[in-house]
Amino acid sequence: MKKSVVSSFDVDHRTLAEGLYLRSTYTINDEFQVLSWDLRFCAPMARQPLSAGTVHTIEHLMAYYLRLDETIGSAIVSFCPMGCQTGFYLSTMNSVTAEDIAAALTRVYNKVFPIHTTEDIVGLNEIQCGNPYLYDIEGTNAAMEKYINLLNNK
Repeated sequence: MKKSVVSSFDVDHRTLAEGLYLRSTYTINDEFQVLSWDLRFCAPMARQPLSAGTVHTIEHLMAYYLRLDETIGSAIVSFCPMGCQTGFYLSTMNSVTAEDIAAALTRVYNKVFPIHTTEDIVGLNEIQCGNPYLYDIEGTNAAMEKYINLLNNK
């Protein structure tokens, strides 16, 4: 297989499992190191992706609350969903580790979850969101609980 300019295309998705992986590291202007993390909520070939509403809800919550985290918040470049709906990409700068990310996700989970209403979803309104009618409270709670348990080996 020819090497791609997209690092995620260079991974055999038939062998990926759920988990937290460092996908790639690159340097901008020979100065800033950026780490691209794969937060894989679902095994790619299991054919059980997250619902669009779950992906959208997790994106809103994590993009906001992870940036408030005292350990990794200032190092976050972006948090965005995978098009295949099996997880998310988290880009960070500096020396963030997988352990730092797992701990931050756990702190956010313990602080924010379970969510109960749309009022619990930051930025879910017509001014701040392009589709505030796309959400899934039940699916988000279940997906986050499963992922946090996976990260903490429960």
